[in-house]
Amino acid sequence: MPPSPAKSVAPPTLQESALRQLRADIIACRLMPNERLRVEALRERYGMGISPLREALMRLEAEGLVELEQNKGFRVAEVSHENLRDLMRTRIEIESIALRWSLEKGGVEWEANLLSAFHRLSRQTKIDPDNPDALNAAWRREHAEFHAALVAACASQTMMSIRSRLFEQAERYVALSIMANAPPRDDVAEHKQLMRAALNREIDRTLDLNRLHITRTFDKVAASLAAGRDAAARGKAQNGKALK
Repeated sequence: MPPSPAKSVAPPTLQESALRQLRADIIACRLMPNERLRVEALRERYGMGISPLREALMRLEAEGLVELEQNKGFRVAEVSHENLRDLMRTRIEIESIALRWSLEKGGVEWEANLLSAFHRLSRQTKIDPDNPDALNAAWRREHAEFHAALVAACASQTMMSIRSRLFEQAERYVALSIMANAPPRDDVAEHKQLMRAALNREIDRTLDLNRLHITRTFDKVAASLAAGRDAAARGKAQNGKALK
Protein backbone atom coordinates (compact mmCIF):
# COMPACT_ATOMS: atom_id res chain seq x y z
CA MET A 1 0.00 0.00 0.00
CA PRO A 2 1.59 3.30 -1.05
CA PRO A 3 2.22 5.81 1.73
CA SER A 4 -0.37 8.53 2.04
CA PRO A 5 0.84 11.95 0.94
CA ALA A 6 1.96 14.26 3.71
CA LYS A 7 -0.54 16.92 4.60
CA SER A 8 0.58 20.36 3.60
CA VAL A 9 0.43 23.10 6.21
CA ALA A 10 -1.12 26.29 4.92
CA PRO A 11 1.10 29.33 5.45
CA PRO A 12 -0.22 31.87 7.96
CA THR A 13 -2.34 34.68 6.64
CA LEU A 14 -1.05 38.24 6.87
CA GLN A 15 -3.41 38.91 9.77
CA GLU A 16 -2.18 35.79 11.61
CA SER A 17 1.43 36.77 10.97
CA ALA A 18 0.83 40.32 12.22
CA LEU A 19 -0.96 39.01 15.31
CA ARG A 20 1.82 36.54 16.09
CA GLN A 21 4.63 39.08 15.70
CA LEU A 22 2.90 41.85 17.62
CA ARG A 23 1.91 39.53 20.45
CA ALA A 24 5.45 38.16 20.73
CA ASP A 25 7.00 41.64 20.80
CA ILE A 26 4.56 42.87 23.45
CA ILE A 27 5.00 39.83 25.71
CA ALA A 28 8.80 40.02 25.40
CA CYS A 29 8.63 43.79 26.07
CA ARG A 30 10.33 44.64 22.80
CA LEU A 31 7.29 46.90 22.64
CA MET A 32 7.20 48.44 26.11
CA PRO A 33 4.15 49.11 28.33
CA ASN A 34 2.37 52.35 27.37
CA GLU A 35 4.33 52.58 24.11
CA ARG A 36 2.32 54.15 21.28
CA LEU A 37 1.54 51.74 18.46
CA ARG A 38 1.41 53.94 15.40
CA VAL A 39 0.27 51.91 12.42
CA GLU A 40 2.71 53.55 9.99
CA ALA A 41 5.64 52.71 12.26
CA LEU A 42 4.37 49.15 12.65
CA ARG A 43 4.00 48.84 8.88
CA GLU A 44 7.69 49.65 8.48
CA ARG A 45 8.68 47.41 11.40
CA TYR A 46 6.91 44.32 10.11
CA GLY A 47 6.87 44.98 6.39
CA MET A 48 3.14 44.49 5.86
CA GLY A 49 0.04 46.51 5.05
CA ILE A 50 -2.12 48.56 7.37
CA SER A 51 -5.22 46.34 7.21
CA PRO A 52 -3.76 43.17 8.80
CA LEU A 53 -2.02 45.27 11.44
CA ARG A 54 -5.25 47.01 12.43
CA GLU A 55 -7.03 43.66 12.65
CA ALA A 56 -4.23 42.29 14.82
CA LEU A 57 -4.34 45.32 17.11
CA MET A 58 -8.08 44.88 17.61
CA ARG A 59 -7.54 41.23 18.54
CA LEU A 60 -4.81 42.18 21.00
CA GLU A 61 -7.09 44.77 22.56
CA ALA A 62 -9.62 42.01 23.23
CA GLU A 63 -6.82 39.97 24.83
CA GLY A 64 -5.86 42.83 27.15
CA LEU A 65 -2.39 43.38 25.70
CA VAL A 66 -3.29 46.55 23.78
CA GLU A 67 -5.46 49.54 24.70
CA LEU A 68 -7.35 51.83 22.33
CA GLU A 69 -7.79 55.42 23.47
CA GLN A 70 -10.33 57.65 21.79
CA ASN A 71 -8.69 60.17 19.46
CA LYS A 72 -5.24 58.84 20.43
CA GLY A 73 -5.02 55.40 18.85
CA PHE A 74 -3.45 52.19 20.14
CA ARG A 75 -0.83 51.72 22.81
CA VAL A 76 0.64 48.76 24.66
CA ALA A 77 -1.36 48.06 27.81
CA GLU A 78 0.11 49.58 30.94
CA VAL A 79 1.43 47.56 33.88
CA SER A 80 0.80 48.14 37.57
CA HIS A 81 1.08 46.40 40.91
CA GLU A 82 -2.72 46.29 41.18
CA ASN A 83 -3.09 44.68 37.76
CA LEU A 84 -0.31 42.21 38.53
CA ARG A 85 -1.97 41.13 41.80
CA ASP A 86 -5.36 40.72 40.13
CA LEU A 87 -3.81 38.81 37.23
CA MET A 88 -1.87 36.38 39.42
CA ARG A 89 -4.77 35.70 41.78
CA THR A 90 -7.03 34.94 38.84
CA ARG A 91 -4.38 32.78 37.20
CA ILE A 92 -4.00 30.69 40.36
CA GLU A 93 -7.74 30.02 40.51
CA ILE A 94 -8.10 29.15 36.82
CA GLU A 95 -4.99 26.96 36.71
CA SER A 96 -6.05 25.14 39.88
CA ILE A 97 -9.28 24.05 38.20
CA ALA A 98 -7.55 23.15 34.92
CA LEU A 99 -4.79 21.22 36.73
CA ARG A 100 -7.24 19.21 38.81
CA TRP A 101 -9.23 18.20 35.73
CA SER A 102 -6.05 17.40 33.81
CA LEU A 103 -4.60 15.17 36.53
CA GLU A 104 -7.90 13.34 36.86
CA LYS A 105 -8.22 12.67 33.11
CA GLY A 106 -4.67 12.53 31.73
CA GLY A 107 -3.48 9.24 30.26
CA VAL A 108 -0.18 7.80 29.05
CA GLU A 109 0.06 10.20 26.11
CA TRP A 110 -0.43 13.17 28.45
CA GLU A 111 2.32 11.82 30.73
CA ALA A 112 4.71 11.37 27.79
CA ASN A 113 4.02 14.88 26.49
CA LEU A 114 4.60 16.38 29.94
CA LEU A 115 7.92 14.54 30.32
CA SER A 116 8.99 15.69 26.87
CA ALA A 117 7.98 19.29 27.59
CA PHE A 118 10.00 19.34 30.81
CA HIS A 119 13.03 17.81 29.10
CA ARG A 120 12.99 20.49 26.40
CA LEU A 121 12.52 23.28 28.94
CA SER A 122 15.35 22.02 31.17
CA ARG A 123 17.75 22.23 28.23
CA GLN A 124 17.20 25.95 27.73
CA THR A 125 18.78 28.88 29.55
CA LYS A 126 16.31 31.46 30.82
CA ILE A 127 18.42 34.49 29.91
CA ASP A 128 19.21 35.31 26.30
CA PRO A 129 22.92 34.47 25.85
CA ASP A 130 23.28 37.42 23.48
CA ASN A 131 21.39 39.87 25.70
CA PRO A 132 21.61 39.48 29.51
CA ASP A 133 18.72 41.93 29.97
CA ALA A 134 16.20 39.81 28.03
CA LEU A 135 14.46 36.46 28.24
CA ASN A 136 15.69 33.74 25.92
CA ALA A 137 12.97 33.34 23.26
CA ALA A 138 13.53 29.57 23.15
CA TRP A 139 13.15 29.30 26.94
CA ARG A 140 9.98 31.40 26.83
CA ARG A 141 8.50 29.13 24.16
CA GLU A 142 9.36 25.90 26.01
CA HIS A 143 8.19 27.39 29.32
CA ALA A 144 4.78 28.12 27.81
CA GLU A 145 4.67 24.61 26.33
CA PHE A 146 5.48 23.01 29.70
CA HIS A 147 2.71 24.82 31.55
CA ALA A 148 0.28 24.09 28.72
CA ALA A 149 1.26 20.40 28.89
CA LEU A 150 0.39 20.29 32.60
CA VAL A 151 -3.24 21.23 31.91
CA ALA A 152 -3.56 19.72 28.42
CA ALA A 153 -5.81 16.86 29.56
CA CYS A 154 -8.39 19.10 31.24
CA ALA A 155 -10.67 18.58 28.20
CA SER A 156 -12.03 22.13 28.16
CA GLN A 157 -11.16 24.46 25.30
CA THR A 158 -12.77 27.35 27.17
CA MET A 159 -10.60 26.77 30.21
CA MET A 160 -7.47 26.38 28.07
CA SER A 161 -8.20 29.64 26.23
CA ILE A 162 -8.68 31.62 29.45
CA ARG A 163 -5.58 30.07 31.02
CA SER A 164 -3.46 30.81 27.94
CA ARG A 165 -4.49 34.47 27.92
CA LEU A 166 -3.66 34.88 31.62
CA PHE A 167 -0.33 33.13 31.12
CA GLU A 168 0.67 35.45 28.27
CA GLN A 169 -0.19 38.54 30.30
CA ALA A 170 1.88 37.22 33.21
CA GLU A 171 4.85 36.52 30.91
CA ARG A 172 5.02 40.21 30.03
CA TYR A 173 5.61 41.03 33.69
CA VAL A 174 8.28 38.32 33.87
CA ALA A 175 10.10 39.90 30.93
CA LEU A 176 10.05 43.25 32.73
CA SER A 177 11.54 41.70 35.87
CA ILE A 178 14.39 40.21 33.80
CA MET A 179 15.09 43.63 32.30
CA ALA A 180 15.25 45.05 35.83
CA ASN A 181 17.89 42.47 36.84
CA ALA A 182 15.74 40.82 39.49
CA PRO A 183 17.45 38.02 41.49
CA PRO A 184 17.45 34.61 39.72
CA ARG A 185 15.51 31.58 40.95
CA ASP A 186 15.87 27.82 40.51
CA ASP A 187 13.31 27.43 37.73
CA VAL A 188 14.43 23.91 36.79
CA ALA A 189 13.86 22.58 40.31
CA GLU A 190 10.45 24.25 40.58
CA HIS A 191 9.27 22.82 37.27
CA LYS A 192 10.68 19.37 38.09
CA GLN A 193 8.76 19.27 41.37
CA LEU A 194 5.59 20.27 39.54
CA MET A 195 6.09 17.59 36.90
CA ARG A 196 6.77 14.81 39.43
CA ALA A 197 3.75 15.67 41.57
CA ALA A 198 1.54 15.80 38.48
CA LEU A 199 2.78 12.44 37.13
CA ASN A 200 2.21 10.88 40.57
CA ARG A 201 -1.36 12.28 40.48
CA GLU A 202 -0.78 14.07 43.78
CA ILE A 203 -3.51 16.57 43.11
CA ASP A 204 -3.33 18.66 46.28
CA ARG A 205 0.47 18.77 46.19
CA THR A 206 0.47 19.77 42.51
CA LEU A 207 -2.00 22.58 43.18
CA ASP A 208 0.06 23.78 46.15
CA LEU A 209 3.29 23.71 44.13
CA ASN A 210 1.69 25.57 41.25
CA ARG A 211 0.26 28.18 43.62
CA LEU A 212 3.71 28.63 45.18
CA HIS A 213 5.32 28.82 41.72
CA ILE A 214 2.99 31.62 40.64
CA THR A 215 3.29 33.41 44.01
CA ARG A 216 7.08 33.43 43.72
CA THR A 217 6.70 34.98 40.29
CA PHE A 218 4.37 37.60 41.75
CA ASP A 219 6.79 38.44 44.58
CA LYS A 220 9.73 38.74 42.19
CA VAL A 221 7.91 40.90 39.66
CA ALA A 222 6.26 43.06 42.35
CA ALA A 223 9.68 43.80 43.84
CA SER A 224 10.92 44.73 40.37
CA LEU A 225 7.99 47.10 39.82
CA ALA A 226 8.56 48.70 43.23
CA ALA A 227 12.25 49.18 42.48
CA GLY A 228 11.34 50.83 39.18
CA ARG A 229 8.92 53.20 40.91
CA ASP A 230 11.53 54.11 43.51
CA ALA A 231 14.14 54.78 40.83
CA ALA A 232 11.70 56.96 38.89
CA ALA A 233 10.83 58.92 42.05
CA ARG A 234 14.50 59.51 42.82
CA GLY A 235 15.07 60.66 39.24
CA LYS A 236 12.21 63.17 39.50
CA ALA A 237 13.52 64.46 42.82
CA GLN A 238 17.02 64.95 41.41
CA ASN A 239 15.66 66.72 38.35
CA GLY A 240 13.59 68.97 40.57
CA LYS A 241 16.63 69.97 42.58
CA ALA A 242 18.63 70.64 39.43
CA LEU A 243 15.93 73.02 38.16
CA LYS A 244 15.90 75.09 41.34
